[in-house]
Amino acid sequence: MNHPHTAAAPHARGHETSATRRRLLAAGCALAATFAVAVPIAPAVAADYPAQASIQLVISFPPGGATDVLARELAVKMGEALNQSIVVVNRPGAAGLIGMQTAARAAPDGYTLYISSVGSSTINEAINGKQRVSLDDLDAVGGIASAPHILVVPSESGIKDVKTLVERLKAKPDGYNYASMGAGTLSNLEGEIFKEQTGVKALQIPYKGSSQALPEVITGSSIFFFDSPSSSLPQQKAGRINVLAVAAAKRLNSLPEVPTFKELGIKGLESENLFALMVPKGTPPDRIAILDKALKKVQADLAFRKAIEVPGFEVSDISGPDTPRFVHDQRVFWKEKVESLHIAPSAAQ
Repeated sequence: MNHPHTAAAPHARGHETSATRRRLLAAGCALAATFAVAVPIAPAVAADYPAQASIQLVISFPPGGATDVLARELAVKMGEALNQSIVVVNRPGAAGLIGMQTAARAAPDGYTLYISSVGSSTINEAINGKQRVSLDDLDAVGGIASAPHILVVPSESGIKDVKTLVERLKAKPDGYNYASMGAGTLSNLEGEIFKEQTGVKALQIPYKGSSQALPEVITGSSIFFFDSPSSSLPQQKAGRINVLAVAAAKRLNSLPEVPTFKELGIKGLESENLFALMVPKGTPPDRIAILDKALKKVQADLAFRKAIEVPGFEVSDISGPDTPRFVHDQRVFWKEKVESLHIAPSAAQ
């Protein structure tokens, strides 16, 4: 006797088994797809960087200056360390804001780097208040090098040391000018701090950079000038100017015989004048770590250290994590100095 319900059972079981297999197959495909997408992402971020054709290194200064020299030396050596091409991009103007903004607005992917002049940036903020872009819009890789200014005078003045310069200025309180790279620049503030600390008087004559100011010092139109070594040292070697002191915490390797202001008992002129390597805010930490490793390798390179000594730079030991604290300290210092020296915002325009 046939039992319809027993005959139908194998068919039902087969249908159920087939459906189950299809569900398991679909779930397996979905799971495989999930792993195919998710698993490679984490290791690929670091392993593939830098994979693009080149990295841009933005600076806020024109070609040919000391910072440009530093940038090009760094680009070559870091390019070798990363096995990647690094192209220097000059974006001068607006007291450094154009270059900084270019870098800050770039994609935070490690392919845009920026050399920040911490002193110039913090002085600009101290004088003119919060700007449209600041160092807070960037993450630090670490300090590259510092470039302290030096105090120079005309060689024809016969002045060979700071003591004689102070005596000369005090003997004729309203009779001398001093040159600066422009109102509101580090060169200007150093001149004002020098006057404040030594009790002398001299009228500032602001110029558009060292290239315009230094000839006026050589001719004697201005009696002193805080300048970068890259501009002044060739003139010193030619016998046109005398170098009296270094505005730094320690003597320069390129000028071992020239004392610091601190050694001479003059305070407030120990500016680190740090140039730091930075990236757009939000750049992945693993990429910053790769850049930091490359930067440290470059700084340890004797050829690099010798090359940047020529324009007056010395390798910095300020790390990425230490940079924000350094920036904060510079902001506090220059804010206090701008207020005590009564530097008005209009003076920086």
